[in-house]
Amino acid sequence: MGAEYVQSSWERHGNLRGPDCIRGMLSEMCREAEDDDILVKVDCDTALLDGGWLRWMEQRPWCQMYTSGDFVNGDWRVFGCLYALRGWIARRLYREMDWSLLDDRAPEDWTIGREVLARVPAALCRIDEPWRKRSPWSIWTAWCWPSRTVSAESYAARFAVVITGSPRMSNQPASERARVMHLLADARERMLREGVAREDDEAVNWGDLLAACKGEAELLQGGCTE
Repeated sequence: MGAEYVQSSWERHGNLRGPDCIRGMLSEMCREAEDDDILVKVDCDTALLDGGWLRWMEQRPWCQMYTSGDFVNGDWRVFGCLYALRGWIARRLYREMDWSLLDDRAPEDWTIGREVLARVPAALCRIDEPWRKRSPWSIWTAWCWPSRTVSAESYAARFAVVITGSPRMSNQPASERARVMHLLADARERMLREGVAREDDEAVNWGDLLAACKGEAELLQGGCTE
C-alpha cells in the first residue's frame, strides 16, 4: 500500500500521557501527510498481522478514523494500541486543540479519540470493540498470558491485531512480548506462504451494531452508512 514507517520517541510520562506527548505524536503524524492519506499509529507491543481493515478504510473515503475501543458511560474510549486517522483530521487536531486545558497525565488514546469525535460524526468513524463474548466477530484482541494452551498459530489464523502489552503476568519479563510478537509474525508468514486464508466470520452490519451499542434506535430505521 506504499506505507512509510517512522519510529518516533519522546517523554512518555509513564504511558504516552500529557500534552507534550500528544502534540509530538500529532506533529509526527502530520509531517508531509496529504488530506486523504491514512495515518496509522501502532504501539511497539502490538502485532499487526493483517491489513484487511486498513484496505477497508482505504476503499471508503468517508471513514475518517478506524480503531478499537469500548463504549463506556455514553462515550467511546479509543484504545491506543493501533488506530488510523485521515491526514486532514490529524492536522485539524494539531491546529485546534487547546493544550493548556489538557491534564499533565491526559492519556493519548482517549484524548485523541475524544477530540476526533468532537469534530467528526460517529457515523464517519469505525470503532470496533475488542474480541469478547459479545463481539466474537472482532479482529482485535490481547494475547492471553495466563493460558497454557494458547498458540501463535490460532491467533494468527483469527486476528489481525494482537496486543501483547497487557495483561502480562508479573513473573514474566518484558522481553517475552517481543518473543510472542515474533511467534505471531512467523505464524502469519507461514499462512501466507502456504496460501492459508485467515478465518473470517460472516459480515456484520456494523451500522446496526453501533446503533445498538449506543442505544440509538432511530439509526436502526435508516440503515447503515454502508
